[in-house]
Amino acid sequence: MPLFSLLKRKQRGTIPAFEAPPLNTTPTATIIGERRFRVDVPYLFPKDMPEYDRLTFQHYFLKTMLNNSNYAAPLEYPKRILDVGSGTGIWGREMAQTFPGAQVVGFDIEAQTPLSHVLEIPSNCLFIQGDVLKGLPFSDNDFDFTHQRLMVAALPARIWPFVVSELTRVTHPGGYVELIDAADTFENMGPATKKYMEWWHKAERRTGFDASLMTKLPELLGQAGLQDIKDYTIKVPLGAWAGRGGELLAKDLHAIFANLKSFYCSTLKLSEQEFETMLKALPREWENHHTYFHFYLAYGQKMMS
Repeated sequence: MPLFSLLKRKQRGTIPAFEAPPLNTTPTATIIGERRFRVDVPYLFPKDMPEYDRLTFQHYFLKTMLNNSNYAAPLEYPKRILDVGSGTGIWGREMAQTFPGAQVVGFDIEAQTPLSHVLEIPSNCLFIQGDVLKGLPFSDNDFDFTHQRLMVAALPARIWPFVVSELTRVTHPGGYVELIDAADTFENMGPATKKYMEWWHKAERRTGFDASLMTKLPELLGQAGLQDIKDYTIKVPLGAWAGRGGELLAKDLHAIFANLKSFYCSTLKLSEQEFETMLKALPREWENHHTYFHFYLAYGQKMMS
């Protein structure tokens, strides 16, 4: 069977529009359990080298999901490409190699991509520090392709319409905006996975996040004024029962859950032992239940003037 299954999806309901408030401009971080976390922005995951290693692996399996491509939109010869939430910078680096005639810009809350220390960055690729919650520091109609992926744990639910409107604003008429993200959707859940999701739903209600919003990416794009929207659900098997790919994907998702330990324990007042017991049970459960996890992808085209 194929490792990934792409399914065309039906449209869902509408989403109310909100605008982002100004946030503190001073970059600060703290160490929790030997992991570095940003405390000035609502980002749930660490910002450190172990997390960059995980993100690099994650980049390659996301690329595999897209048939060894870094995008799904029907690009031809884009001249300007923007990656919001660029993280390690690997997506931007590869897009600069794929489109040597384009200028690729990565935008992230961290000042420098870790790739710059170990790999040569193409001359047509650069990285800019900034906070998308405050808006994008680019002119209207500046990019032919604007890309954002896996920001579900970085953007509270009320901010998403504002951010997508910013992605659309800086995209040139005729250009594309593409989003790929993960929701809270599993198939074939066991008791530990159900418990984890129960915790997540309690925690997100208290902190303003909403992973289920990722199932409504087409609506977000439509409300921003994009047209010809295409969207897909990508089913990912978790565990060695699905082969080597499924085994690696399960390890990555398990690492994601482990990275949220401090978030759960502080938000829900869980003990570390309670969290670790649940975390330890997940891999075997995914094997026994043949569990799937869903990613969601959508892109749309900005209307011509």
